[in-house]
Amino acid sequence: MNSFRTSLVGCALLTTFGTSVFALGFRNPDQSARATAQGEAFVAQADDASAIYYNPAGLAQIRGTEGSSGGYLSTRDIEFQGAGTEGVNDPVYSMHAFGASGLGTENWTVGLGTYVPFGNDIDYGKKGTFRYLLTETGLTVQNYALAVAYKFCDQFSFGAAFNFYDGSTYQNRLVPFSILVSPLVPDGKFKFEGDGQAFGATLGAMWKINDQHQVGVVYRSPFAIDFHGHAVVKNDPLGVYGRSPATAEIQFPQSVAMGYAFRPTPKLKLEVDVEWTDWDSLNTVRLHSNNPAFATDPSSRIPFNWMSSFFYEFGAQYTLNDKWALRAGYIFSENTVPNSTFSPAQPDSDRHVLSAGVGFTLKHFGVDLTYQYSLSTDRTVRNSADTNFDGQGDLDGKWKSQGHGIMLTSTLRF
Repeated sequence: MNSFRTSLVGCALLTTFGTSVFALGFRNPDQSARATAQGEAFVAQADDASAIYYNPAGLAQIRGTEGSSGGYLSTRDIEFQGAGTEGVNDPVYSMHAFGASGLGTENWTVGLGTYVPFGNDIDYGKKGTFRYLLTETGLTVQNYALAVAYKFCDQFSFGAAFNFYDGSTYQNRLVPFSILVSPLVPDGKFKFEGDGQAFGATLGAMWKINDQHQVGVVYRSPFAIDFHGHAVVKNDPLGVYGRSPATAEIQFPQSVAMGYAFRPTPKLKLEVDVEWTDWDSLNTVRLHSNNPAFATDPSSRIPFNWMSSFFYEFGAQYTLNDKWALRAGYIFSENTVPNSTFSPAQPDSDRHVLSAGVGFTLKHFGVDLTYQYSLSTDRTVRNSADTNFDGQGDLDGKWKSQGHGIMLTSTLRF
């Protein structure tokens, strides 16, 4: 009986680990207040230092030296109406910084940047309906990029960035010892923490057809981070879940974006982008540990089967005068998570994102401020797993979410 309980708890641990941690690999496309205000439709214009992310070929438009930095504060309200009602409202803050210089040359531009292209943070508390599946989880992937761009002629430029990714992740949940062992035994507390690094590349090209029309394309390579850390279950009456070394490799997807910018008048700039992310390449995550309680086949191999998805991005900028500019944008983001692998760590669905912003420039200094609102379509989940052993699908019900974000970026030019 004890061996059966041990196996069952181990299976639950592994299943939860894979679902929760992998789902955190959700992209963060918001890396500059100016671009975010235009719905991230910036691939074809990318004419400031944030081009290191949006399209490194755009760096070739910079003559002189400029640096920018700022932060993005966002919150996402997730509401679950099912066996119990859950809600979460966790603010998340990320920073970005970019610098670029032509180094006095006519055709070359170099740049340095750091930003968070993947990340998430969520806390459902320890009393939720699916507390044995997930209580709290988070992921941060910081990118340090070295970029270079070359202008072949006034119409065409090419750019590339070398990326160093530094990631960390954690996941917490309860272990149902009160159900599997005895009602007199308190539940255990499972925790995994790990960090790891990886390398990747970004390639971009830009073609200025004439003063009114410009197109751009950018490719971001896939990469994998092998998160090294430890797994442990506190309050373990079985004595088999002590602190143990553990690793898990997460595959982060490649992506391709294409953009077209149009200037109907010198003051008005419009752009539309289409961006594809290869989530379909992420199928299985496996937890490795020298402790068989944390790594018992077949549960150590977890299928996810996420779906590749598109961003459709639209943006506009209107220059009022030499100091002020107004911006607005819209994004439609497709759902990436099928019903078969739905997880509260990333309760994804189709999402609408609206943004508006203002920019102010005074000689060598500029500041951009953006507000963003996102609304996910309601999603109903049925026939989900019974993680509480009460005969119910613990994720069954209606999931709703909306989010708010504020981004500020300041820039110095010399």
